[in-house]
Amino acid sequence: LNHEYLPILGLPEFRSSASRIALGDDSPAFKENRVGGVQSLGGTGALRVGAEFLRRWYNGTNNTATPVYVSAPTWDNHNSVFSDAGFKDIRAYHYWDASKRGLDLDGLLQDLESAPEFSIFVLHACAHNPTGTDPTPDEWKKIAEVIKRRSLFPFFD
Repeated sequence: LNHEYLPILGLPEFRSSASRIALGDDSPAFKENRVGGVQSLGGTGALRVGAEFLRRWYNGTNNTATPVYVSAPTWDNHNSVFSDAGFKDIRAYHYWDASKRGLDLDGLLQDLESAPEFSIFVLHACAHNPTGTDPTPDEWKKIAEVIKRRSLFPFFD
């Protein structure tokens, strides 16, 4: 057994395997050697590392003014993680439609359309917390199209 500390970025084999699971072996990013990753402690730890990275390096150095959008409702830790990382403008985007008991796709798309360019959107890849409601593959395509066209940053939890 190896009882040494892991390298600062984590176990290379784990990072590579996790990235391949997330992006797929045929990903152009892998073929073009554009994939990087870090191993972190748990979900909240990963969110904090990502939030710190974005504050320090995304949309300008040490940027605290870029809006960060979290879903309404969201997991309570999202607001704390981003505010503790130094972001000063945390907003809610439409997600849950209580009357339909499902995704408010129209509201979400409107919020994406009206957000300032380069805004960060915290999205749940699956099993949205706390609603459990996820976009369908076709809805994800619509969401992705707007994010790309509007130069928004999708941050997946």
